[in-house]
Amino acid sequence: MKWAEAFCHSVDALNECVGRYTSFIIAPLVVIVVADVLLRYIFAKPIMWAWDINIQLLGILTIMGGGYTHISGGHVSVDLVTSKLSRKRKAILDLITAPFFLCGIGVMLWQTAAAAWASLLSREAYTSISMTPIYPFKILMIVGVFLLLIQGIVKCIRDLKVAFH
Repeated sequence: MKWAEAFCHSVDALNECVGRYTSFIIAPLVVIVVADVLLRYIFAKPIMWAWDINIQLLGILTIMGGGYTHISGGHVSVDLVTSKLSRKRKAILDLITAPFFLCGIGVMLWQTAAAAWASLLSREAYTSISMTPIYPFKILMIVGVFLLLIQGIVKCIRDLKVAFH
C-alpha cells in the first residue's frame, strides 16, 4: 500500500502548504478593517470597497483552511463520547461516520461548482458601488472544498489502516 502512503503524504503536504499560505490573508484583512474604521470614524470617509473585499478575504481564509483544519483535528467533534475509546475503536467509529462526511462534502463540492460556473458565466459582481467581482471567490471555494474532500479521504485511508491492522 505504498501508493496510499504516498497519496496521504502528498495531500497532507498540499493542505499544510495551502493552510500556511492562506494564513497570510489575515494581514491584509486586518489592514483593510483598521483603515476603514479609521477613515470612517475620524474622517467620515469610509472605503467603499472594504466590506466587499473583507467578506471575500474572510471567506477565502475560512474555506481554504478547511483541509488544514481537518489534518490538525480542529473541527468540532464529540470528545465526550470518543475520549474513552481505544484508537482502533475511534477509527472504526470514524469509518462508520465517514460516508456522511464524504457525501456531505461531495454535495457541497457539486453545488459549489455549479454556483461558481454560473457566477463565472455571468461575471457576477456585488451590487454595491464598487462592483467587486464575486466569481473569483466562488472558484476558490471549489478548490477549498476539494482540498477538504481529499483530506477526508486521507483520514478514511488512515482509519482503515488502524482499524484492520
